Formats: sequence, C-alpha cells, structure tokens
Amino acid sequence: MEAQGRRRETSRHRSAPRFSLPRPVGRAAAVLTPVLSLLPPVVLLVVVQSLSPAAQRVPSGVARFDLAGAWLASEPGALAGTTSWLTAPTLGRVQLGALLRLLQGGQAQSVLAAAHGGMLLLAVIQAALLWWVLRRLGAGGVAAGLATAVFGIAPIAVETHTAVSATAVAVVWLLLAAALALGRRRASLVAAGVLVAVAIASAPAVGIAVVPLAVVAALLLRRRAVLVLAGFVVAAILLAAVLGGVAAIPATAATARLDAVVAAQSPATVGLAALGRWSQIDPLSLLIAVVAVVVAATVGRRLSPLVVAVVVVAASVWPQGDDAVAPLVVLLPVVAGAVARSVDVGVDALGHPRFVRSVLGSAWLTGVGALLVVAVIGWSVGLSGLVRGSDQPLAKLERWIDSSVPAGQTVLVPLGAWPDLVGSTRADFGWYAGGSGTTAVPSSVPWNRADYVVEDASLPTDRSGAAASVLARSLEVASFGTGASAMSVRAVRAPQVEDTPAPPTTAAGGAAAALRKSVGTQVAQNPRIEVDGQDRARLLAGDVDTRIVLVLAQFVTAHRITIRDFGVAEGDTSGLRTTVTISEIDGRPVPSDGTKTGVLLRFLSDLRGDFATESIDATDDGITAAFAPDPDLVPDG
Repeated sequence: MEAQGRRRETSRHRSAPRFSLPRPVGRAAAVLTPVLSLLPPVVLLVVVQSLSPAAQRVPSGVARFDLAGAWLASEPGALAGTTSWLTAPTLGRVQLGALLRLLQGGQAQSVLAAAHGGMLLLAVIQAALLWWVLRRLGAGGVAAGLATAVFGIAPIAVETHTAVSATAVAVVWLLLAAALALGRRRASLVAAGVLVAVAIASAPAVGIAVVPLAVVAALLLRRRAVLVLAGFVVAAILLAAVLGGVAAIPATAATARLDAVVAAQSPATVGLAALGRWSQIDPLSLLIAVVAVVVAATVGRRLSPLVVAVVVVAASVWPQGDDAVAPLVVLLPVVAGAVARSVDVGVDALGHPRFVRSVLGSAWLTGVGALLVVAVIGWSVGLSGLVRGSDQPLAKLERWIDSSVPAGQTVLVPLGAWPDLVGSTRADFGWYAGGSGTTAVPSSVPWNRADYVVEDASLPTDRSGAAASVLARSLEVASFGTGASAMSVRAVRAPQVEDTPAPPTTAAGGAAAALRKSVGTQVAQNPRIEVDGQDRARLLAGDVDTRIVLVLAQFVTAHRITIRDFGVAEGDTSGLRTTVTISEIDGRPVPSDGTKTGVLLRFLSDLRGDFATESIDATDDGITAAFAPDPDLVPDG
C-alpha cells in the first residue's frame, strides 16, 4: 500500500508542468495576442493604400462632388442658409473638409494629397473599429485579423478606400456606434444611439444599412435596445434643431458656391454601378464575399450578415444606383463581418471528424488566404504605375497654366481638380461637372466666358448646349498623362468666324497654310509664351502669319513674353493675323521698362529679308510689329 501510494505521489509529481509563465507575462500575452491580429492588417492597409496608384488620381464620379463640397463646406460662412442637409452628405462633407484643411497644413501640400491622406486615416480608423466590433461579436483573433485584412487590402477595398467619400466619415460613426452598442454600460448604449443619428446626418446613404442593423440590434440587445433608441431620438431632435437653425441664417457668397456644387450633382438613377465596379475590378473578392455571407448565414447560423447585405445591395439600386462608391463603403464592413464568421466556421471544421467537412474548411481558409496573396501580388505589380508628385498630370497642368495663361483669363477645369487649381495662378478658374446619363455639363461660370478648357475623362463625349458649342470651336494645345488620368488643355476660339482666313485656292497657298499651322502649333505649346485662349487657338488653327510665329519662336529661346493680341492689318481682307503686340518681356511691361523695350526693338530692327517688319510701333498696350500681308508666303530661311 505504501509503495503504491508512493508511486501515485511520484506520478502526480511527474505530471506537473515543468514551466509556467509568470502571472504578469501571462496577462500581457493574453492582451497582446488578440491585438497582434489587428496590427498586421493595419500595417498592410497603410502600406498598400499609401503606395497605390489609385491614391494619386483626381477624383471622378460622385467623389469629385464630395471633394469640392468638402473644400467649400469648410469655408467660413459656407453653411449659413444652406438647406442641403438631407439631399447631400453636407454634414459629412463639413467633417471631411475640416480634416482636409488640418492635414493640408496651410499650403504645405496639395488639396488632393491631403484628401488621399484623410481617406487613408479614415480607412485605418474603420479597420480598427471593425476589428473591435468583430471581437465583441465573438470572432476569434485569426478570424478578426483575416477579415480586417480583406477589408483593408482587397483590390476593391483599396479602390473604395482611396475614393474621396463623405460616406466614409459616416461609416466611422456607425462602426463606433456598433462597438458601443455591444457594451454593457447604459451610457455606451445611449452613446451608440447618438452616434447612429450623427452617422445618418453625416451621410443619409448609411440609412440603408441602419434599418436592418436596427432589427439585428433589437434581437441581440432586447430590452437594452430601448436605450439605443432613446439616444438616437434625442440626438436626432437636437441635430434637426441645430441644422434648421443654421439653415435660417442669411446666406453668403460661400453658401452660393457650396449650393452650386450640390445643384450640379445630377439626380441618382436606377443602376448597379457599385456591383458592376466590384465585378470588374475584383471578381475574386466578390465571389469570396458571396460565399462568406452564405456560410455565415447557414453554417454559422448568423442571419444578420445576410439580412444586412441583401438590404444594402437591394437599396444600392435606388436612390444611389449610379454611385459606384457609397454602397461599397457601407457594404465592405458587412462583408468583413461575414468573412470573420465564415473563417471561424472554417477553423472549427479543421478538426472535425468528418473528412469532407475538414477538407471544405481547409479549402475555405485557403481561398481567403489566396485572396490576400493575390491582392498583395496585384498591388506590387501596380507599383510601376506610381508617379512622383511633381510628374503627376495635375501638377504639370498647374505649372503649364501658371507659365502660359495670362492673368484674368477664364479657365474651366474638372470639378475634381478645381480645389487644387483655384487660386494657384493668376488665371480665373471655374469648374464644370458632367453627370452620368445626361448630356448637360453644368459649370460655375458660363461656358461662353471660357478662354481655356481643361478636359479629362469626366467630360461627357455627347455633351450638349453651351458646352458643346464652346468645345466644338476649341483646339487642343497641351496634354498631360495617359489613359484615365489624362488631362488636356484646349484653347477656345472666338465665336465670330468672319475674320478667319479663307481656305487656300492655290498650291502655294496650301503649302503656306500647312506651314502656318505646323509652326503655330509648336509655338502655341511653348510654355515661355503667355497668350489668351483665343489667340492661342489662332496659332493652333494656322491663322497667324508664319513670319510672326518664327520670329516669336526665336525670341523666346532667351526670354519669356506675354502677347496682348494678334491683329489684322488695316485694309487686309485675307483674315490672316499679320500684327503682333507684345506687352511683357520676362515679366516686365513694355514699353514702360526701357531695358526690355530696347532688347525687343533691337531684335525686331535686325530682322531682314522675308522677315523684315513693315512697321514697329510703341503704345500703352505694348510694342506692335506689323508684317506686309502675303497669305501665300513661305519665308526663305
């Protein structure tokens, strides 16, 4: 008996663990282990999104309205008298605009760079809140980490997170509300209701997801859902009072500019732009999303992802069927929740005694992992599309306008580029915003006042009205970038056509006209020449005498000039521009600046042969050089 007791005692002694973590270390490990499932996805999100070519694009579609609206809504006095709180995400644009101005730091960086930085910050906040919500819903660390990674770096997620959207601000509030609603404290539940009201006010589009989420919350929280409802009702009443009071304040000029952007946004039409964009950009993640929702709703016995996803998809047809961004901003967190639940199901299936179920679980986890691997590979391949800030089309366009367009000229630019360009040069900028499904192109200034038009992919090809008339008589003078990011500058010709040269009727006249157009195009593209839109269009069209063009080309090799106008000689009926008036040289006015005037007069006086001037005059407008009219002349030398 004693021996047996000693054997049992010895056995018990041998079965004791040889090593155990100290209690503080164990507690730290318990805390850090789930947190480490959040850190890698967030790091990947930051790296992938910040180094994505999509983060360098000028906003298009609805995103351009959110960028311009955010910039204008954050101006002093812009909200006074505005009534677009429910027809547009105005409150969300106010918050986004405040973030942009904070990140821009005065003029430390461009508005576009600040906007993409702001969207990156919002995406990181959303990812962290999403992970928190998933953990509170009972998701394991692996499941929450993988779902957050899919939310952050899947190709469709990168495209969505980089798009400037006021809806992203609302989703931040909605995710924070969901996290608080899953807490146990009454104050958290009330705060959750308040944040839901703020989210809906920030972007009414999130109300699409709030309705099914409210049903799910009522089932999960039961009686405690009343506290959430109470917070929502109180916040909604206060917000309505505040926004109504702001709308009653007399409007300002800043209000008019903001309201013009809201009015230019075309009414939503029926469609599936968001799902069409998803299937085109990232069909693999769309397949994973559908399967994840089905698995979460059936195998995982969680109907909430299915209900919310179905409602969001159905509602994305209307009232925002033509919006390719906002429905995805709302839908991606729902999909991530379904992915997390399906990953938990897959992990549980790995140890299942049934071989088929174990294989299916392994296959599903492999599929989710493959999505992330494909996303990283696709991102690394796309790194070749990155362009330095100074070489981006918008930066080149700004430099060209600054050097080539005189002060006071009106330049119409795409709405997405307008916040960066307005006030950057001496030119006066207006914006245009063509909408989908319409041929009208609304603008902030009348189209017939435009001297230059900057064209990009947002300009409808089948435009109508004043836009079509102006663009029909414009000529391209410079272009920057390629593909969807390309931007071109068009100089607008005068609407009068009676003073344009008649078509040549002889071989000599045809040769002279072809030469005028060829050399005129080269000079028109020279950034060392400042000239208004109509005269630049005359250079492009070959309406300026070849001698003038070649003389200018030689002179600007050493100087910068500003041309006041090209004129027609008195009594000349050919319509050919044979006089040129130069008003500035190297930024100094002539003839008031004696040094620069002397340089120009000596240059013009030294011209000989076919290039000899007929007269040189000095007036308050500048120095005018005139050449003898000869439409068929091809200068020698």
